Amino acid sequence: MAAVDTAFAPSFLTRLASPLRRMQRSALRRRGPLDAALEDYLGETAHAGDKVLQLGVSDGVAAAFLDRGVFHHLVAPAASAETVEAICQLRGCSASRLRVFSSIGHSGSAGEVDTVWLSKTASLAVLAAHFRHALSRLKTGGRLFVEGIDDEVGKTLFRQLSHDMAWRLDETIAGEVAVFRRRA
Repeated sequence: MAAVDTAFAPSFLTRLASPLRRMQRSALRRRGPLDAALEDYLGETAHAGDKVLQLGVSDGVAAAFLDRGVFHHLVAPAASAETVEAICQLRGCSASRLRVFSSIGHSGSAGEVDTVWLSKTASLAVLAAHFRHALSRLKTGGRLFVEGIDDEVGKTLFRQLSHDMAWRLDETIAGEVAVFRRRA
């Protein structure tokens, strides 16, 4: 008869309560402030060495990713890069893994990425162009963050991806950001 090492084996109640704790954390993310909820989510999902492509300006988001040690490729004006570097200095993290591109066309050298962040935009045409570019860069199994699902432009993409079999909704963060996983 095999002996069971009880010092390292989780109890029945611990195994039973573990999914419940994850659901509670997820519920808090859906209702809490965006910054804290995003930090919490990235703490569980972002890994050092991952490649992230951000399309659009969200300076705090870029700093949050850089704080996790990822390679961050940002398509935004140069002034945004300076702001991200300043935020990183305040947070005490390095901005050395930040790479800035002035346009989507120049970001092709980033190659295939693990995560894409689509920032909130004012027009559906810009969001559609960003999404098409994200499709060409995001690897299968990668995450797509859609910011701005609380307004009409982001909500349109959110509804479309929710019904598309190639995407699975993983998380909704603070009612403002949806996280989708690419299936195929």
